[in-house]
Amino acid sequence: MKWIQLSAAILFSIVLTVSSASAKENHNWTLGDVDSPAHWGPTAAMKFAKNVDKATQGRVKITVYPVESLFKGKDSLDAVSKNLTQMYRVGGLHTAGEERVLEVLDLPFFVPADYDFRNKLWDALIPMYRDLMKKRFGIYVADMIQAEPRMVYTKDSFKDLGDLQGRKIRTAGPSETEFTRAIGMVPATIMPSEIYTGLQQGVIDGNWVADAPHFFNKGYEVTKYIYDVGSGGFTFYVMVNQEALDALTEADRKAVMAELSVYSKDLRAGSRDGYTNGRTWLIDKGMSVVPVTEEDRATMQKAADAILDKWQKQLDPEQRKIYDVAKKMIDEYK
Repeated sequence: MKWIQLSAAILFSIVLTVSSASAKENHNWTLGDVDSPAHWGPTAAMKFAKNVDKATQGRVKITVYPVESLFKGKDSLDAVSKNLTQMYRVGGLHTAGEERVLEVLDLPFFVPADYDFRNKLWDALIPMYRDLMKKRFGIYVADMIQAEPRMVYTKDSFKDLGDLQGRKIRTAGPSETEFTRAIGMVPATIMPSEIYTGLQQGVIDGNWVADAPHFFNKGYEVTKYIYDVGSGGFTFYVMVNQEALDALTEADRKAVMAELSVYSKDLRAGSRDGYTNGRTWLIDKGMSVVPVTEEDRATMQKAADAILDKWQKQLDPEQRKIYDVAKKMIDEYK
């Protein structure tokens, strides 16, 4: 009997020691981002890291790496899946090579530009993405946010699409590259960190991006014209390695999840600010807007429709469920 009591006491002591050690365990996370430090994405990430450090009393520390300085966007899905980095805010078009349906909202002329409608669309799709990404990659999708519609920004003046034929325009992702080629421009692939110098040195004639990130990247210093296309929009996914989340104590995991909600709200607020003010910021810096003629709009829409038709035919059954929900909501909106 005494032996049993002694064994129980020893066991209790071991459990208490392990529990105590676990509670004190520190976790050092990294968080990658594709945008510049001044952009609302990395700004929100820095606030998130600070909040997590405070909420966990320093047990979970997060280091933020902007401008693809940790892993390139195209490698981010693989890196988060393998827990090489614990978090990444990355565009769907960056990772479309590994998971096609991540770029569904980025497709040219697919999603209406209405910001409030886009919020409803994100909220409807997030649970489906969470299920898919957890099953296929061991990733928790904290949120998805679509940046403003994408425009073409150029150094030299032009009047219409005809004037842009043959010009080298930097693109991001397979669908945007295909769309650019279909409407007569020459797609160019360079890293985001090289866009500014590429425009400055004439390596490229222009680039696809949205108003706010073009402003934050100081694109107004090397381009003067905005082609008001309004195509798609960069869909950002906040990806978290599930294994890293599960390794936290219950208390720290709850704290991190709570701060992830705050992080998401900050990202959406930054996105809305870009929608609302990005164009004004660029015009105030001296940029001029070139409208798209009705004829050119029809040309672009025809090219976009062909790309969408080809794209959706390559989806597997699980990917198609996400596409079908998005398509239904968009058709009902229109």
